[in-house]
Amino acid sequence: MLKLIVLAVFVYLNDASYARVEQITLTESFANYPGYSVHFPSSPPFADAQSAYWSLQQSILKPGCRFTPHGVQDVQLAINHLILTNTSFAIASGGHSSNTGASNINAGVTVDLSRLDEVTIADEGNAVWLGPGARWSDVYAKLEESGLAVSGGRVGHVGVGGYVLGGGFSWFANELAWTCDQVLEYEIVTPARQILKVSATENEDLFWALKGSLGAFGVVTRIKMPTARIATVFGGALTYRQENVVEVFAALQALTMKAREDLHSQAYISFGWVQRCKRHVTSAYLMNTAGDRSSAALAKLTSIPHVASSLRNTTLGESAREITDSNPLGFRRTKFTLTASSTVEATQIVHDAYLRTSASTRFGLDDMLGVTIQPLTLPHLRKGRNIFSLRGEKSPLLLLSAEFWWSDRAYDQMYEEAARALHDAWVTELQAKGLLHSWLYPNYAASWQRPFKEPSIPRGAQEALKSVRRKHDPDDIWRQLVPGIWHV
Repeated sequence: MLKLIVLAVFVYLNDASYARVEQITLTESFANYPGYSVHFPSSPPFADAQSAYWSLQQSILKPGCRFTPHGVQDVQLAINHLILTNTSFAIASGGHSSNTGASNINAGVTVDLSRLDEVTIADEGNAVWLGPGARWSDVYAKLEESGLAVSGGRVGHVGVGGYVLGGGFSWFANELAWTCDQVLEYEIVTPARQILKVSATENEDLFWALKGSLGAFGVVTRIKMPTARIATVFGGALTYRQENVVEVFAALQALTMKAREDLHSQAYISFGWVQRCKRHVTSAYLMNTAGDRSSAALAKLTSIPHVASSLRNTTLGESAREITDSNPLGFRRTKFTLTASSTVEATQIVHDAYLRTSASTRFGLDDMLGVTIQPLTLPHLRKGRNIFSLRGEKSPLLLLSAEFWWSDRAYDQMYEEAARALHDAWVTELQAKGLLHSWLYPNYAASWQRPFKEPSIPRGAQEALKSVRRKHDPDDIWRQLVPGIWHV
């Protein structure tokens, strides 16, 4: 009976005019079924979920309904009926992508994984099971009760699912590589509607393919990761004067080149134009995961004159909340990424192009342009076992990202064009100096970038990914029904 009722819901959605979908009166047996919550546009839970996206462009998409499973069998049943009714859908874990349609959809169904938010300590404290809908702030809070930590997100309101499946750049990267490289086991519903356990000894081909491919192979419903016993870390933000940026760039380069000498120390730098203040802001966020306040590796960054500091002994959870506060919801956004060789010259090229763009753009009152530069050190790159094909790098790299934030949709085209222009300037100028790298980080890539195509992913890795796709999605269903993501 339940299956027939669920099928009826999706048949209705498939045949109806989605713009006019209203609350369906469900039979008592379906309404009381504990596994499912189906929310329609007229319901408060629908509105609450829509407002939780990081990018406003995602929030204003209107699915016919939001379908919220509570377990893997629920996901399997949902995927089965979406396929049977040929209904397009999106999958949302944390909803932190700036790409419109990546985790929400117009007219179809959004499978909302927010209730798959478990944080379950396992193996006598040596591992943890995470749901894809958990947010890193909640993960850290739970683990810190037991003096534990995990290689997770730097921003607290980011969801576990997309972050891990897209690679995941944590404060433990020098020690442990990408977060995806730490995964012990996945539970997944494939496009063939199978529930699979995936690990280094079971479905090994899929275990590799899930590490960096985002949602290209199905719906991951659980992720098992190792824990570490860490009480406190040392970290925080330093804000610098604009005249000191060259010193900051040199200090970051020195830290990057000496990563092997102190695997616990990391930093990234950000600079941005804040229209409301009409000024540039330059900062660095520093971290020592061993809690060492006197880390020699961070000394060059701390010795540069600065106007503000939040450096202190703290926890990963508190650090993630601090970074979250500087990364609010409610803005329209566009974002892109590139990768460059790690040199001061590359950083200066990126900064100079940013200055030209910020000077030539007519910002709205509350609008911003921000650039972040994160070192990819050799210890980080060479430990990786994922789809990125970066293990053979001879020198460290810089992960670049740029974001525009704005409020008025009338500026959408202007900011999209400005982002493209900044991207093109970086490509041209870095390429001219032999400093541009071909790899694109999926978690930061714009919808118009192609992180799973050559040259970002070499041909051999692409063919291996296609082989895994043919095995687990022989009818190429995912490409047909999940339009908002990249496919392999």
